[in-house]
Amino acid sequence: MSEAPVLTLGPDCTIRTVRSLQDTLTAALAGAARLTLDCAAVERADITFVQIVLAADKAAQRQAVGIALANVRPAVESAFRRAAIALPSAPPL
Repeated sequence: MSEAPVLTLGPDCTIRTVRSLQDTLTAALAGAARLTLDCAAVERADITFVQIVLAADKAAQRQAVGIALANVRPAVESAFRRAAIALPSAPPL
């Protein structure tokens, strides 16, 4: 069995990077059974990031793919908290 892909996010996950992030997430989800978003480098995140992650999570669920966030930084937690949305988590393998 191959390892699930890990997508390492950059430091800026805001409206300035939304197009690139959306394209990267779409490509990473193609053919994956599970995807982990590594948030270790994220320094800035806003509601746009939350929306992109939620949209990707919804698309993933339609494909029976799990998405999980790893190494969640305070900026990511804060963005989800401000949006009043729980961080998405995938069931364990």
